[in-house]
Amino acid sequence: MIDLAFEMPMKRLGIFWWAFAARGGLAILFSAVLLYTGSLFGSIFLDPIMFVALGMLLGFYILGNGVLLGVAAGYAAEHRIGLWKVLLAECIFTTALGTYIGFTLIMSSVSLAWLAGLHAFGTGCFLAVLAYKLRANRLYGLLLASAGLLSLCVGTLFLGNRYAATRSATEWLAAFELFYGLSMLLFAFCLHRCQAPTSLTLGISGVAAHQSEG
Repeated sequence: MIDLAFEMPMKRLGIFWWAFAARGGLAILFSAVLLYTGSLFGSIFLDPIMFVALGMLLGFYILGNGVLLGVAAGYAAEHRIGLWKVLLAECIFTTALGTYIGFTLIMSSVSLAWLAGLHAFGTGCFLAVLAYKLRANRLYGLLLASAGLLSLCVGTLFLGNRYAATRSATEWLAAFELFYGLSMLLFAFCLHRCQAPTSLTLGISGVAAHQSEG
């Protein structure tokens, strides 16, 4: 049996499924860039330049996420979807963090792990809240809760191991971004599917219309 109280908000949330898809694609692209830049670390001459480049990339990537979240929050508020406050809060967090990282050119292996940990931990918190909001459907709730739990674990790992080697830190961050990107793409695909009217919902609408005419 379909939970209509859940289905209708999901259909409305599916209006801006592309924002979540863009976040997923951006995360996968950033993961590939991280894997490439991580392989360049180890040279005493290149490391200072690579730290600056990696800091700017991480900052503007997180800032791009903030912009997409702002668009999603605006759409949600316009269509009176209750999740807009969660999206707006995450937008403010990611925009502030991305701006700080992108415009602070002083970067080291310790600060990289610390900021990556904040990013992953904050992402996990907001994914957990989103999973709770969409808990009426176990599939969506489990998907978001799993992604949120892993994000929290990765964030805690980064924050607790700030002195890890830079190459290892970038590889772990790349793996996390790949997982996060795939999770967002899957969630966006599910949202897009929710937009298509099912035969059951059409039947229910027809019955309701028939009863109102009677």
